[in-house]
Amino acid sequence: MRLLRHRPSPAMVVACIALLVALGGTSVAAVSALAPNSVGTPQLRTAAVTTPKLKNRNVTGAKIATNAVTGALVRNGSLTRSDFAANSLPVGPAGPAGPAGPAGTVGPITVRSAGVAVPGGAAQNGAYDTETVSVNCNANEKAISAGTGWSDDAADRELWTQRITPIVTNNAVTGYRGTGGNDSGNTSTFTLYVLCYVG
Repeated sequence: MRLLRHRPSPAMVVACIALLVALGGTSVAAVSALAPNSVGTPQLRTAAVTTPKLKNRNVTGAKIATNAVTGALVRNGSLTRSDFAANSLPVGPAGPAGPAGPAGTVGPITVRSAGVAVPGGAAQNGAYDTETVSVNCNANEKAISAGTGWSDDAADRELWTQRITPIVTNNAVTGYRGTGGNDSGNTSTFTLYVLCYVG
């Protein structure tokens, strides 16, 4: 029997090549597309999962196994308070108590006073007569402030307060001492007022 041999036409060659390309492309696509959940722990190469991969939010359903990450795998200083659930951080021991602050409330204030007569001498000659008076608070009190006054403090009288100094007992102000000067020509009473409170 005699076999007939024909050369393929150019159109047939082109069609065959196109078919091979099409089949090859399909096979590549089939190899590159993995089925869902087909890659597990055995398929991962050591150090294959990097930080960018973990941050890729397009990988839906990707999770790290429970208890897979331990303290040894966490970089020191990489976690902040916002990485922990509320009230999950342990509370350290209480520190030592600090020193007591000053009392925040001042008790009732009592005005205590004392006066002394100061002669006026010759009126407005520049030679002032002076006298000093002291006022102490009670034993359970402390002094907070002081002021002075005159019995006849008219506008044209030469009366003035020379000084007011605190009286300190055991590092606490317990009273004040005041000195008044008079050059008015008339005797006038110099009075020292001290504000005392229970401290």
